[in-house]
Amino acid sequence: MEKKNCSELTVRMFGKFQTENEKGILNKENMRSEMLTRLLAYMISHREKDMTAQELIDVLWPEDQSDNPSGALKNLMYRLRKLMNNTWGESGKYIVTGRGAYQLNPEFVFHVDIEEFEECCRQVFNSEDPAVQQENGKRAVELYQGMFLSELSSEYWVVSIATYYHSIYLTMVKRLAALLEKEKKFTDVEEICGKAIQIEPLDEEIHCFLLRAMIADNKQQLAASHYKETVKLLYDSLGVRPSGEMENIYEELQKIQHDHESNIDIIQEDLREEKASGAFFCEYGVFRKIYALESRSSRRLGISVHLALVSLYLDFQIQKEGQDYTDLIGEGMSVLEETLMKRLRSSDIVCRYSVNQFLVMLPACQYEDAKMVVNRLKDSFYKSGKTNKLLLQYSIDELDVD
Repeated sequence: MEKKNCSELTVRMFGKFQTENEKGILNKENMRSEMLTRLLAYMISHREKDMTAQELIDVLWPEDQSDNPSGALKNLMYRLRKLMNNTWGESGKYIVTGRGAYQLNPEFVFHVDIEEFEECCRQVFNSEDPAVQQENGKRAVELYQGMFLSELSSEYWVVSIATYYHSIYLTMVKRLAALLEKEKKFTDVEEICGKAIQIEPLDEEIHCFLLRAMIADNKQQLAASHYKETVKLLYDSLGVRPSGEMENIYEELQKIQHDHESNIDIIQEDLREEKASGAFFCEYGVFRKIYALESRSSRRLGISVHLALVSLYLDFQIQKEGQDYTDLIGEGMSVLEETLMKRLRSSDIVCRYSVNQFLVMLPACQYEDAKMVVNRLKDSFYKSGKTNKLLLQYSIDELDVD
């Protein structure tokens, strides 16, 4: 049956919470009370049912934080009713009470972003029409302005719902990006994936979609820069190297950048380094290729090449004190990278291997010499004065030439 004489309210739950109609807005800023925000958000999320007083008490004071929770709930409910009436007028009862339970008045119509988002996703997954899929997919990713109720992310009932919608959003971004990529709508792919990375910067598959779109749109320089930033982010945040797919995209990018006819003078100019001082720093994928080349040279010419793995760890006492691992290791790795670049030869090659490790290749270097080099690096690292909470350890081995 069609509802009549009812007020309509628009609710945003992705990102910052907000409820509004033509008369006014309620959000965390103008409600000026986290308890009122928590109460209204929970009631809107569960508006299809009666909520008992005990249920609301458990949500608002989960660890018996109130001496008189029943009285506190009644007071909070009174304040919420008054706030809603002052903001939206007294055209009707916003909250219905009965038999120890509360419910938002079902006569009011709520347009909630998460519900429209779900409907758009259903249309994408259930339709076989690419136009319908794209239209609804674009609307879905537009609606997702951040994690569900991000301002209340510590609430136990919010966590699972937020995870659920975030997972759907990432699936939707990839589904839509694949559709748009197939139709060569690369600008749209860049826009959608660029926004998604702002929300979820560690999803490597989305970075791959973005890189392919940049390359297809002749933005090779931008793609190369984005690749390097992403590799660093993955190392710093997760301690992992880029996937094979991302490395393949980067290799393809390098081929495209050089896939035009030129002459040797221009090529020499392009290849020439601006400054040839300090060690050569590269990504792991490049390091692997240099490793293969050095291994061949070592086998053919009989030149000894050694590989050093340099690792940082927290001092045992610092671990016992429970200090933050990520920040200390991150700061230490920055100091170690600077030390490696300054103290090694220009013919030495360095790459980041994991969150707390660097690989160093030492061409034309015997084992004892390699050990001496790394010990000097160790001394220099400790003398920086910024590493008293860290331990540097290393292992050295000769390149495998079999």
